[in-house]
Amino acid sequence: MSTNIKYTNQDGNYITDQQVLNLKFYNKEFFNNNELKIVEKYGPQGRTNKIVLKGGDYYLSSNEDLQMIIDEYKSTGSSWTFFYNKQKNNAEDVFWKYLFYKEGELNVSGMKVFNKEKLLIASCTINLENNQVENQRKYFYGDLNIYKRTEYNSPFLSVFYANNEVSDIYIYDDDYQSVDEFLSSHDSTYFDWISHNYFHSFEPILPTGLIV
Repeated sequence: MSTNIKYTNQDGNYITDQQVLNLKFYNKEFFNNNELKIVEKYGPQGRTNKIVLKGGDYYLSSNEDLQMIIDEYKSTGSSWTFFYNKQKNNAEDVFWKYLFYKEGELNVSGMKVFNKEKLLIASCTINLENNQVENQRKYFYGDLNIYKRTEYNSPFLSVFYANNEVSDIYIYDDDYQSVDEFLSSHDSTYFDWISHNYFHSFEPILPTGLIV
C-alpha cells in the first residue's frame, strides 16, 4: 500500500509544504493508493500561536471496524467526522453514511453523496432520538459554460425536501416554494426540471444515472 500526503488551505486549494509554515489553518490529507483516507485539520490552540490538531475526517474502508476507529480518534481533536458504508454508482458518484463527533460525543448522524468532482450533490441528517430523516437536500452544479455559478463549489440549483417531497427550489437568489411555482417562473428556462428526475424526490439519494 502506498501512502501520499498533501496539504490544503482553508479554501481547499492544494499548497506546498513550505506554504503550510505560514498558515494558521490548514488541512493535512492522507491518501492510500490514491484514495482519500484521512483529513487532519489544524489550527491555533485558543488565542495562542501554537498550531494543534483540531479534528478531521476519516473515511473507513469496508474491512475496518467503525467503533474501533471512533474510539481511537474521537478524543484527539474537538470534532471528527467518520464516513462509512461507502457505495458507488456507474457515474462514480459516492454515497457515505457519516457520524459527527464533537468534544468526543456523537452530535450528528447523516448521509452525503458526492459526485466524481468531489462536489456535494445530496445530504440529510438523521434524528438521533427517533431516527427520522431530516434536512433533505440535493444540489445541481452543471457545466460552468452553461450554468453560471458565482463559485465552483457553489451549486447552480438547490432543492429542499420534506418527507421525500419537494418543499423549496433555490436558483440564484430566488426561492420557489413549490414545483409549480418554479415551472411558471423565468428561472425554469435555465433548468429543465422535467428531464432531471433525480431532483423530483429525495429518494433515491444515490443517482441511478448521469446528472447533466
